Amino acid sequence: MSTAPSICKFLPLDPQRAAALRVFAAYYARSLTDPELAAVFLHDEQPLERLVAALIAAGAAAGGAVAGLDPQYEADLLVSGAIGLGMDVVHGRRTLADVRAVLDHHVGRLFPQTNLPQPHPNPGLSS
Repeated sequence: MSTAPSICKFLPLDPQRAAALRVFAAYYARSLTDPELAAVFLHDEQPLERLVAALIAAGAAAGGAVAGLDPQYEADLLVSGAIGLGMDVVHGRRTLADVRAVLDHHVGRLFPQTNLPQPHPNPGLSS
């Protein structure tokens, strides 16, 4: 098992996704000063977070996840982390491999019984 495919959609895996992240960031920045545009970002619907939370809950129900997790909190962290780390790739602060290793680490923390590849420590990443 590797990083959840739904989470990887926020990573700049190709030039089209890198451009999409740049456009997203530009609109998001503009939404901080434009109330009409802010309404696009400030809604209660969170379909990706709900999907990831459902996957975490299903893993917990099957006994594969760490006991006592809050699936929604973990999903919020994974989705937000993937978006932020994806922006780091766009900015050249991190490599795609480094970001995948970080996400795999967190997914592995949630699902310790899975066979995630063990990333090598990267001194360029803060722990």
